[in-house]
Amino acid sequence: MNGITMAQWEILDHTKHRAANQNYCGDSSDMQVLVKLSLMRSVGKVGFCEDEYFTITKAGREQLSEGIGAVKLRRR
Repeated sequence: MNGITMAQWEILDHTKHRAANQNYCGDSSDMQVLVKLSLMRSVGKVGFCEDEYFTITKAGREQLSEGIGAVKLRRR
């Protein structure tokens, strides 16, 4: 892995620990990087929200459980 940014790490952390049902609402370039790395995946849209929802994958949860020190953070 080429590393992730702190913003991408925070998306993973928020999704796992604070997002309702571990679903994150909203797409972005940071989210697309996480999807490409298989740390997040799309779960589609819901009727009351125009934005796409994403959930953390097993690989994303494992990345978080290893701790921030185990992740090579990169600058934007």
